Amino acid sequence: MEIAAILVSIVAIIISIVVAIIQYNTAIGINKMNLKSVYFNEIYMKYLIYEIPNARKYIHITFEGKLTGDDKIRNELNKMRQDSLYYLYNDELFYNKLKHRCQILEDYIIESSTKKMLGEDQTEFNNKLKEELKAIYKIINDKFLHTN
Repeated sequence: MEIAAILVSIVAIIISIVVAIIQYNTAIGINKMNLKSVYFNEIYMKYLIYEIPNARKYIHITFEGKLTGDDKIRNELNKMRQDSLYYLYNDELFYNKLKHRCQILEDYIIESSTKKMLGEDQTEFNNKLKEELKAIYKIINDKFLHTN
């Protein structure tokens, strides 16, 4: 009977140690995830919720087909890219994807500002602008939701 009690005690001690190790590792993982979430929110929340949508409102195509008000969105994209430099050292793949997509949009806006856009050109511009912004949002959301 004493041997059974000793074996049960040893098994209980081993199980307790294993559970403690698992809980410790889980807590460490949760703390790291929370810290990443704080960094992420600090950097991107203002851009996704306020700055980019607000800057988008200013883009307008005049009756003559000239793009105006695009400087604000280009500035916000540039500031977001600069604020993302943390990820250059923490997650270079994410940083490069975001930087590349922002650059594509900035280049498209600059290129469009040199053209005269009438009729369907305006619709095409607005659709492409929306799609490019959605692509930027997707890159950021995928990173935040850990789906990339």
